[in-house]
Parts: sequence; structure tokens; C-alpha cells
Amino acid sequence: MIADKLGRRFNNLRVSLTAACNYACTYCVPNGKRLMKAQNELSAPDLLKITQLIQAVTGFEKLRMTGGDPLVTPKFEAFLLGVAQLPLTDFSLTTNGQLLLAKEAVIVESGIKRLNISLDTLNPLRFKQIARGGDLETVLKGIERMLELGIAIKINMVPMRQSNQEDILPLLDYCLERGIELRYIELMRMGHLNQDSVYQSEFLSMQHLLDEIGTQYSFERTDAPFDSTAVRYKVPGKGYFGIIANESEPFCTSCTRLRLSSDGYLYGCLSNTARTYVGDLVDEPTDVALPKLEAILTKALGDKRLAFQGETTVMKFIGG
Repeated sequence: MIADKLGRRFNNLRVSLTAACNYACTYCVPNGKRLMKAQNELSAPDLLKITQLIQAVTGFEKLRMTGGDPLVTPKFEAFLLGVAQLPLTDFSLTTNGQLLLAKEAVIVESGIKRLNISLDTLNPLRFKQIARGGDLETVLKGIERMLELGIAIKINMVPMRQSNQEDILPLLDYCLERGIELRYIELMRMGHLNQDSVYQSEFLSMQHLLDEIGTQYSFERTDAPFDSTAVRYKVPGKGYFGIIANESEPFCTSCTRLRLSSDGYLYGCLSNTARTYVGDLVDEPTDVALPKLEAILTKALGDKRLAFQGETTVMKFIGG
């Protein structure tokens, strides 16, 4: 097992199926242009082969499919069904939810138990202003359908001072009423926000969020798993919410995440541009590929920071 002196190892693989997205969210892209797939994106079989090689070296138990948005690529069905056959304790996906109804059949067939859905507002106008694509009603219908199917939902919201601060409490109300856990994600200094004045004008801290939530709800902090990204809170008698506090309370010292991009690069850390191409390993015999991959993964683990420092890398190239 590969581990560092802090006890960190790779137990959670996030695979970006494509860099393409049907949204152009303000915190992801600066110019409103839709994200397109990366050059030389790997096929579903190749991504699965690399995933299996990584599991053989690390023994990771959790996998999440990301993007872009993973539902927009024709690879989604084949990769999802392939992942469902791997020896994992948990597999999930993060999506903006726009295509959930269209992909219902394969989602059910896969047996997936939980989804993370990015949703930053319940206001249709603000939805258009932030997402710059899609429509709110379709997303909400998709969420309701997934709940009817017995699939657990977490909603990810990026609260921003000028864009959707008014939705902090309404989204929590919506989630608690439906047994959904809401995750507030502090705005991240990634890509165009790394050195941008927009970041400073939009950022809302964990304490700010807690103060606002406290005007309506009583809550208490609860324990979270060793490698959890979120600080988790219980609202007695109602449910839970969490805050992914990249700035206020970084989780870097317990991070077990490894990211595989759609074009075949491994990233050990969001706050480090270091990456290594592994797409060529699919053509190697397994007994040759595994030692090479072990060396690459050892380096990737060494790339992990002790605190999130921001990065010029755009999240879409790494996966959420």
C-alpha cells in the first residue's frame, strides 16, 4: 500500500469522463462559453482499464464519476455499467442534473445508490445567470424522480455574496424537507478565480454561512469520516448539512483523493498543477503497467499539499 507520513493514501478515485459541459457556470468559466471536451479524450474502455490498474495498485474502495458533466458524453453509459462491476464499497457521480431524466434507465440498471447534484439556486432567473445553460424545472424534476427511485441525493451549492446569497436558507429548507443533505462549497481559488478580484467580492466563509443558517435553525457539529471533505452539522429532528470549507478549514491533511482526467492524466492534488500521463498504460501488458503505475502514484501522493493554496488549473480539466 502506498502511504505518506501523514497516513494519507489513495482510497477515493474521481474520474472525469469528459471536460464538456452543458452549462457555463460563472465560477467555472469566465467568458460564458460552453465547455468542450478535451483533445484526445480516452474511450470508456480505456478509462475503465486505467481505473482497474489503479485499483490493483492502491486498493481504492470509492469512485466518483465527474466532468465537465459526465452525463453529456456518450461514454457515460458504458463507463457507469463497467464501474458497477468493480469491487467497490461505493460508487457515485456528480452532475448538474440536467440530463437525469434522460439517463434514468441506465442509472437504474447500474444500481448506483447515490448522486451529488450541483444546484446553486431555486430562483429561475438566478439559475440562468449563474449556470448560463439548462433550466431549473428540468433539474428539480430529475431530483424528485431520483428520490422516488430510492437514490440518495446530496446537493452541492457554491454560495456567492453577490450572486446567490439569498438562496442559502431556501436551499437548506428545500433539502431538509426532502431528506437531502445540502453541501455548501466555499468558492475555490481555481482557474480564473485564482488571482481574480471577483473571488474576493464573491467569497463567503464557513463562519458567514453558519451565522446565516443560525438565524433560522439550531444545529450541532457531528463527527465525519477521516477523509471527509465536509464539516458536517446536524439539525435536530430535521436532517444534516455540510460545508466544504476549502479556505476556512482545509481538509488537505486527511485527503485520500486521486483524480483521473478524461484525457488520461493523473492529479494527486487540486492545489498542484503536477500531473502525469497514464493513457499509454492501456497498451502495456499488466505486469509492465503496474510497476510503472506504482511509481507514478507514489509521486502523485507526494504532490499533495498540506493546505489548499489555490491553483491556476481549471477544475474542468481535473474533474470535480
